[in-house]
Amino acid sequence: MSKTLAVAKYLNELNVERHGCDMDEMKMHKMMYFSQRESLMNTNNPLFGDSFEAWKFGPVLRSVRNEYKCNHMFESVNETLTEEEKRLVESVFERYDSFDAWDLSSLSHEEFSWKQAREGLAPNENGSQKLSLRAMRVDAKREMLRRKGVVLA
Repeated sequence: MSKTLAVAKYLNELNVERHGCDMDEMKMHKMMYFSQRESLMNTNNPLFGDSFEAWKFGPVLRSVRNEYKCNHMFESVNETLTEEEKRLVESVFERYDSFDAWDLSSLSHEEFSWKQAREGLAPNENGSQKLSLRAMRVDAKREMLRRKGVVLA
């Protein structure tokens, strides 16, 4: 869990540096999702160990949600990221920073892993079904193909 929170803390630091405020919680969850997908795309390994839950507005990490509920967000996070991990997170931040939380939520709703975990749930149900890493690897492969110009239906 500490690596998960270290990634979230770094994303928040990037946001504070650029925008002068903490990152919106919903945007944070989506940025975390895209960071995990980017790691799977580049290395085939997860960036962190926590699993996402398929909530109605997209993937959510309970550990990150809990940080947003406390008055001292990320203060107890001591783990740091490697330079390689920082570069990966920075690339995700640069790619998606211009999107607001709702745009990122819409993007996450197109992901196979989120759709698979939402099967059987009504649109307004939060649900707590986990997104599978295997399905996220499918999303990573699809994103890699998109970036190479392959059109997927």
